[in-house]
Amino acid sequence: MPLHPVLAIVGRPNVGKSSLLNRIVGYRHAIVDPTPGVTRDRNYAEAVWNSRHFCVVDTGGLDPDDQQPLMQAIRSQVDFALREAAAILFVGDARDGLHGDDSEILRLLRKNCPDKPLYVAINKIDNPAEIDVLTAEFYRLGVDRLFPVSAVHGMGVADLLDVIVEPFERASAEEETVAAPLERIAIVGKPNVGKSSLFNRLLGQDRSIVDNVPGTTRDAITVSVDRKGRTYRFIDTAGLRRPARQKDNVEFFSVFRTLDAIQKSDLAVLVLDASEGVITEQDKRIAGRVVDAGSGCIIVWNKWDVADKTARPWDELLEETRKAFPLLNFAPVTTTSARTGQRVDKLFDLIDRIQETGRHRIPDERLKQILYEAVTIQPPSPIAGRPIHLKNLRQLNGPPIVFRLTASDPKHVHFSYQRYLLNHIRQEFQFEGWPVRLSVAR
Repeated sequence: MPLHPVLAIVGRPNVGKSSLLNRIVGYRHAIVDPTPGVTRDRNYAEAVWNSRHFCVVDTGGLDPDDQQPLMQAIRSQVDFALREAAAILFVGDARDGLHGDDSEILRLLRKNCPDKPLYVAINKIDNPAEIDVLTAEFYRLGVDRLFPVSAVHGMGVADLLDVIVEPFERASAEEETVAAPLERIAIVGKPNVGKSSLFNRLLGQDRSIVDNVPGTTRDAITVSVDRKGRTYRFIDTAGLRRPARQKDNVEFFSVFRTLDAIQKSDLAVLVLDASEGVITEQDKRIAGRVVDAGSGCIIVWNKWDVADKTARPWDELLEETRKAFPLLNFAPVTTTSARTGQRVDKLFDLIDRIQETGRHRIPDERLKQILYEAVTIQPPSPIAGRPIHLKNLRQLNGPPIVFRLTASDPKHVHFSYQRYLLNHIRQEFQFEGWPVRLSVAR
């Protein structure tokens, strides 16, 4: 449950709910595209207005007449958002005019949430001179006040927020102080390996929509969960396809958001499909993105409950995993079943262990000894007869795990010698789950 009051944005598909969320939070948090149905899961973002902290949740577009399983799942997500909401913002589309579904959705909101403040915004009014003409028919909805807005240009949004946040408590002096960001754990992998199912199981609720159709998850969904006194910020990401298989702008931006989530994550959980038991080139590409980001990593073979353990015993699968991902040799490998919950609790324990490892620091005095011992055994190769002097070795604040080496000639400290030094450092401490890097400077 979010710590601050929740404002739920509700309406038909393609009325501009995601654009309005982006305008409220002040940056592009949700994917926006003219294609209806881009938003499917609940998508949260934190916002501040008039010293009030609150959460905005963007929900999937509602079609009361659509009985398809995906729409039923979207409706379930909207219902959950409404239950936890402190206020509800219904959004209509001035360009389309009043739609029959608008009246039906508003009727359901009044019926199911009679005690919660309900605000009605009419979006896509880009010319202030047309406000009266474009909003007139929406008064048939029976509301006392309409809020004409333009999410694209920002017109009317400030007036809307002034009214919405008025009942919310002002932030205390302590809350106004910017807190350190929570550690971000991105769940990544190719489509349909069970990322959203695992995400839901970790949270203990159906937070992301799960469907057998690959590509159900469109946006990167971030949720914080408290467990045994610890806070985890999990990010469910869209499955990464090869560029040639990205069909449209929505999928392109989904991939962009996933790559951004990997880049900004502290720890990536790379999910593979144990029911197939095959490591594909796309799995390797995604692993490469994790390595490039310098984040910690755990490799998870999901769907272990339906894996053919006779044809592919665990020992063989582990050996194949190590061969396929040589640059992730630091990452622990485990199995789970999101469907049954098998070993999901142990995954929490493993995350705790990796996070604790990422906070480990080798004292400067010990690093001085490690450098002295390494140089004594094998000094760096001289350049044009001139020796290279290695002066100092220290660990930078992290994660990620980075060591800074000071050298008389940084450009000529060969990468093989850098790897030699990193091996000496890992002999002191393994840094399980983390890549260890060396930065060489003068």
